[in-house]
This record gives sequence, structure tokens and C-alpha cells, in this order.
Amino acid sequence: MADERKLKLGDSFEIDGELWIWVHIIPGLEVKLRSATAPDRHLLMSVEEFLRHAGTARRDSAVSLRPDGDAWPSDVCDMEAHLLEAFTGAPMGPLATTSRAQYDPALTTQTQRVDAKLLELKGTSLGRAQSTFYLLWKVYQRDGAAGLNARMHRKGAQRLAISRADPRLVAIIDRFLDRQTDKSTSSKRRCAVLVRRALEDTYPDDPLCDIKERTLQGYINERAAGRHSFGKATTRRNTDNSPKRQYYSGAAYQLGERCEIDSTDLDVLVWDENSTFRPKLTVLLDVASRVPLAWAIHADSPGGFDHALLLARAVIGRKAVPGSGAAALSGSTTLPVALMKQVNSYLTDDSLALPWIFPRSITIDGGADFRSRTFKDACRAYGIHIDLASRGTPTVKPHVERNFGTLSSDFAAWLAGFVGNSVVNRARHDDPTLTLDSLRLILDSWISNIYLNRPHRGLKSKDSPSRTFTPNQMYAELFAVGPGVPIPFGVEEYLALLPTERRMIGRAGIELHNRRYDSPHLEDLRNRSLTGAEPGSAKARKFSVSFDPYNANTVWVRHPETDVWIECWDTALREKTAPMVAEIDMKLLARYPDAAIDDPDRRREWIDHVESRERGDKRKRTKHKKEQQRLKVEAQSEPGPTTTTPIPLRQWATPIDISTIDWTSPDIDLAQAEELDQ
Repeated sequence: MADERKLKLGDSFEIDGELWIWVHIIPGLEVKLRSATAPDRHLLMSVEEFLRHAGTARRDSAVSLRPDGDAWPSDVCDMEAHLLEAFTGAPMGPLATTSRAQYDPALTTQTQRVDAKLLELKGTSLGRAQSTFYLLWKVYQRDGAAGLNARMHRKGAQRLAISRADPRLVAIIDRFLDRQTDKSTSSKRRCAVLVRRALEDTYPDDPLCDIKERTLQGYINERAAGRHSFGKATTRRNTDNSPKRQYYSGAAYQLGERCEIDSTDLDVLVWDENSTFRPKLTVLLDVASRVPLAWAIHADSPGGFDHALLLARAVIGRKAVPGSGAAALSGSTTLPVALMKQVNSYLTDDSLALPWIFPRSITIDGGADFRSRTFKDACRAYGIHIDLASRGTPTVKPHVERNFGTLSSDFAAWLAGFVGNSVVNRARHDDPTLTLDSLRLILDSWISNIYLNRPHRGLKSKDSPSRTFTPNQMYAELFAVGPGVPIPFGVEEYLALLPTERRMIGRAGIELHNRRYDSPHLEDLRNRSLTGAEPGSAKARKFSVSFDPYNANTVWVRHPETDVWIECWDTALREKTAPMVAEIDMKLLARYPDAAIDDPDRRREWIDHVESRERGDKRKRTKHKKEQQRLKVEAQSEPGPTTTTPIPLRQWATPIDISTIDWTSPDIDLAQAEELDQ
């Protein structure tokens, strides 16, 4: 540190308006000061307090010490070399060892060297007057190359234009821009007219009202920066939802510490027998690992019961969900089960691969479905804390909102029937070819096979911020350092939340929702009656059958004596899918014997499976349309009821005279009695 920036004994400085002189110090302990006005007064204070009053050593110049780019401009570097040679005699050439004769300090004076340098630079871009050359040397001695750059490349002082405006004008501009948040987008010219009218009404005959139009427009542009007052209304409202405070980190470092749940319209059109529609997607996401704990696709808007069922899927683990074996068998024509076993070490059976995380806290928005009594009771039963987000603040749960964007761009965009994420990105005609069941199977496949094994930009390590991890990798690391081993809930916890209907159990099994279910464990209950009901009545023979609205492959019956849950499968399930399972597994194993994580070939294989499912659904839809058209044509071609001509009875109301009839007329045909007998 330079001597002029050192604090020495005898130096004086001001404390609370009084001048004190430093006279003594005990290193590390205390400092003794004497008043400059009263020599008999002394002051003792600690070293920390002394340094706080004395201040810090500051640079006298505000010049930036770093270049704007990788290095200083070439003319600054050249000027530095010329100054050093003129004033110190340092050679300019990188390989030179001695100074040139005209710049040798032993043979010339400083004035001679400066004159020689000015003559050498005359006529070049670095040529300067003698006074300017000495000024540049003084600047270089104080700030180095940074000072030369600031002097040779001067920049205008950066300041806010609004700082020159009248505070009354700024207040009126802010008032109009704040009102624009929830209104439709208008032009800047309209805003300027309204501001000028407000000025004239509030401050009549004030010179402030005579502000130039261009100046007023510049002030409005500066105050509107970042508010999107004249941009898209949706962007303006979303920006206004941002917290008006310093941002804080919403990161979580324990599995299930913070989870977020939300619903959205999936950007894919699906079809059923009646119409086409965009289904609703609900996702429960873990913030720490970005692993979706559970998800569901609904044809209509979900309610509190649907979310309670979704929560039940999460707390018992997807591989432990009853009926997952039947779901895997039903989706085996789409899901590459053998390949998923090689890629994901967590997949130990034929169900869908998904790490299990218990949600300890769930952030919800103000939707009536999430605030319902059913969902809150389910969370209370499992000991899960609910965090209610403020109204109109999706930024409280940004991770699940961003996950919806990933689902739209990386999943829905690859499917037939993709409609874009907004009206401006939507095609003129959409041709959906996927059914709701196929979309559910494909989403399960994408999450288990693609999403969980692909690096996520939000999963980084502080020690190596340039490296990203997959959700499965982050789950494995957080699971290893987590406090204790979480134990999943039992199957009974899931079945307790399922809806039930009463059905008879006959020899052919259980008929429910136009399907037939059966199990060999139903032998004791076939054609049986329950005690406590009226003997011989139909009610006595009906049992409570639990079913999953989102898995029509399985139902459950609780044995009334042993209290054991009996899982019954759809009897037509194996006939539909079993012949294709072995062939698909053999193809996958032959093509990918050693599948790597995030393998592009594996992603292409997944897309091929999706496209085959789409082609199958398209043929099914075409057949459905032809059948509907055939029924419509048959209905139009069927002969309708025969129309009869009404008899004009009024003309027969008056009897005619028989004597006036000409019986010989050919218009009258008389039948003989013999003819009638024959």
C-alpha cells in the first residue's frame, strides 16, 4: 500500500464532529486518541472501533480496472509502450534488450526523449500535442492502462433520463402505467395523451404542462421498461405477479421436503366416441430431485377425490399400486419393459419404473379442487403439511409450472393431435388419432424411460456447476444422505380411498362397467349371500367392489371373513396383449443389448413405439367413423311410415237420391252374387 494511503501516528480524523489525533496504540487491543482542541482530553477505543471510524483506504479514481472485453484496445496498448519508452527508456520490441539511442536515459534527457517521441508519432493516429502527451503519462502513472483507455475512449456519463424529470410528472406517469396492468393493451400515444390531460387538470397554467411530446414519450418509455405496459397483456399480468422483493432460493435438499402440485390442459387433442377434447393433466412434483411422485390424466376437470387418489398413488409407491401388474400387461405393447430394466436400476418387476418419495409438504394454489375437504383429509391422514400459495402467484410453485412447459415441448410435441401451447401456435385443422387410454400409457412410458434418465438443467452441484444430473441420479444421491429410510405405506391405504359399487359375484365373475373380472380366489364368494341382509333378496348377494377410475384392468373385493383383498383382472386382458409381449422383448434385447442412459437410439425407439400406437388408434378411429356413417346412412334409407290421403268426409254428409243414379253407366261396376260367392 502506498504511504499516502497508510494511517500513521499523529494523523487526525473526525469523530462525531470533533477532531482527534492518533497518539498511541497497543497492537490488537486498543488505541489512544487526543483531542485536537483540548490536549488534556484523551479517548481509548478498541482497534475494531478505531478502524470503523477511520474508514478504509479508497482509490481516488473511479476508473474501471478491467477491460470491457478480453483485453485492452490495441491503440491503448501501443500508447502504453510509447509512454514507457519516452519516460523510462523501456524498449518497445519484445525481443529488444537495450533502448534505442534517442530514448536511452543515460544519453538523453526526458525532454529530449519526449520531443523525439512526439516527432515519431506525428502524422499517425497516436500523434498528440506535448501537453496531452504529459497528461496521458500522468493518467497512466495513477490508473495504468485503465486510465489510458478511459482517457482515449471517453464515454458519456450513464444516467437515467427520468432523473431530470419533475417528480410530479413521474408520479402521474407511474399512476397510468400501474392502471394498465389488468387492462387491454393500448398504444403509447394514448398513454401520452392521458398523461398530458392529467397534467392540465391537476396543475393548470403550470409550465410543466408545456413539456415537449418527444420528451414526454421518452419518459413514458423509460418508466414502462420491464412492465410490458404496451406488450402482451398475458406477459404484463405474469410479470406483475412476481414478488416485489428480493428473490430467495426455493431449492430443497431433502427428498419430499417440498413438493408442488398443479393441473393444466395438456397440449394434445384426444378423441372418444362422442367428441375430441384436451385432457387435464395433474402432476405432483418433488422439488429436490425433480421426480414426479404421481400424475394423472383426466377427461374432465379433476376434483378433490381425484387428487386424493393421486396422493394415494404417491404415498404407497408406483410399483406397489394394486393392479400395476395388469397395467403393465395391458401396456406391454407400448412400453419397452426389457429395455427399461437395463436402463433403470430401480425397475425390479414388470411395473413402471419410478423412484418412491414420500411428500412431507405440498404447495397448492387456490383452486377449489385442491382446497376441497376430501384432499385435505387425505393429506391429514398421511401427516402431510399443505402450503397454500397466495392468490394469483404461480411463482410460489415455479418448478411444477416449468415442468408443464417441458411436457409440452418434449412430450406433447411428438404426438399426433398436438395443438401448440397457445392459439397463435395452433394449426388450422387438427387430426387427433390418440385415445385417452393410449395417451396415459405413452406418458407413463415417457416419464419412466426418457424423462427420469435425461440430464435436467435444474439439477446441478455447487461443487461442479457446469455438470447436470438426471432425476434418477439426484434421487440416488439424496436418498443416500437422507435422514433415515422412508417406509412406503401399505396397499390398504390406497384401497381405502377407492370408490366402490355393489355387484353380484357369479360363476362367470364380476360384471362392472361393461367388463368382466374374475380371480381363482373368488370361489368361496360365488353365488353367496351376506348375513345381515334379507334372505333371498338381490341385496344379500351383492358385495362391495372397489375400482380405480384410471385403471380399468383391475377391481378388488374384500373377503368378508378373512379381510383379505382379492385382486380380480379383466378376463379379456391376456387374450388382447399376451401374444405380442415376447416378440417385442426379443426385438428390444437384440437391438439394444447394452442400453446407455440418455441414449439417442433409445429415444428414437420410444418415438417408434409412440407412432405405432398412433397408427393403431388412427385405424380404430377410421373404423369408428365408418361405422357411424354406415348407421347414419341406414337410418336415412329405411322406409318411413306410409302416408294416407285424408277422406273428405264433408262431401258425404248429405245423402244422395238413389233414383237419380244411372245404373247403366260404365262408371258403375255391379258385382253379381255368383261372383262374390266364388
